[in-house]
Amino acid sequence: MNEVLSHRIEATFAHYDADGNGVIELADLYALANRLMLGFGEPASSERGRELIETSDRFWDALVDRCDVDRDGQISLDEYRTAMTAVLADVDEFDDVFLEVSESLLALADADGDGRVEVAEFAVLLKARGLSDSECGLAFARLDADGDGSISLQEYVDAVYDYYTNPAEGTPGSWLYPRSGRLEPSL
Repeated sequence: MNEVLSHRIEATFAHYDADGNGVIELADLYALANRLMLGFGEPASSERGRELIETSDRFWDALVDRCDVDRDGQISLDEYRTAMTAVLADVDEFDDVFLEVSESLLALADADGDGRVEVAEFAVLLKARGLSDSECGLAFARLDADGDGSISLQEYVDAVYDYYTNPAEGTPGSWLYPRSGRLEPSL
């Protein structure tokens, strides 16, 4: 696998490993979901909060099914890297793993329910990944492929796919985690 793409897989692994203990566990996905709900001021008991938690559960099930080779309830970096390399080779498999999560994240971010995510809404999502305000603005501008001032589900899904499959720097996907390493665009 290309060095840039390998590095991106490692960066997303580090993002999912919310407690930094070297493995991804269900508790990590719940921690990320909680961080997002706090950012959006959404209680876990709300419909949107429950949807995010349920999506986290389904995403965990998909990750375990594809990644947890030794079935110990933890996903190591090696397990994640091997599985992601296989998932990325099959577009349908990619959609099975990431489409629902992408839809859920954007639904949560779409505070006014208009089907579009504006810059302030999207910034909450990116801040949960550790980006600063200025980085959020730059990333939003790159991800808004049609320049209409909002990010659609299709633009987001395209960027996620691009992040994992396109080794070129400066593409829309490379701005999902612009601090994912020295091989990414500097901000």
